[in-house]
Amino acid sequence: MSIAKITRNFVDSIETGKIFVYDDIPSDNKMGIAIELSRLYKKGIIKKVSKGKYYKAKVTPFGEIAPDSEEKIKSFFSASSDYIAGLSSLNQLGLTTQVPNVITIASNQSPRKISLQNTIIKVIPKRANGSKEDVELLQLLDALNSIKKIPDVSINEAFQIIKGMIERLSLNEQQCLAKLVLTYPPRTKALVGAILKNRGLWEEAYKLKATLNPISVYKFGISEELLPNKSEWRII
Repeated sequence: MSIAKITRNFVDSIETGKIFVYDDIPSDNKMGIAIELSRLYKKGIIKKVSKGKYYKAKVTPFGEIAPDSEEKIKSFFSASSDYIAGLSSLNQLGLTTQVPNVITIASNQSPRKISLQNTIIKVIPKRANGSKEDVELLQLLDALNSIKKIPDVSINEAFQIIKGMIERLSLNEQQCLAKLVLTYPPRTKALVGAILKNRGLWEEAYKLKATLNPISVYKFGISEELLPNKSEWRII
């Protein structure tokens, strides 16, 4: 089958509004794919979101509908373990009502900023390499790591929400959290260690505490009512 036919078959089969790139088309002949996609684009069969990213518009009685914002953002994920971070993630977790002007993606890609129509996408390095299933855990760790900077909420209010989410995780997820946090700053490890020890995960807490400087102090202003063992972790 010719590369033109392979490309056209792929385009015919793809869902409207779904963004695709060269690598999604099942052929190693990338030059041939690029040429055929260029032809289809000139004919108006496919549209561009940005360089190298295409879609078929959904046609309605009111005109063509482009991919939604979520689909556009996800098209910049380089792996299934990439995830939405920053203020958008904090908003999704219910920690702030603020809606960001910049969408942040945590990824192993090189840091960069991308202008996409009315949206700016910022790619930042992930602090830990987890799988797709670990995304929620990484977002919780990111939230703890930035707890002093979360807008519209006090540190105690934010900590109570995050702590509750961690306590509702399964035992396996809590154990995984203890491993993922190892690449985070000491202050975040101290918070996770204190929470997990209160949950009875003594072994995981001990391993985290062993990574901390015994004379370091972590200033948060978290109440003793929310974290009864905070002094043990030198959290004030």
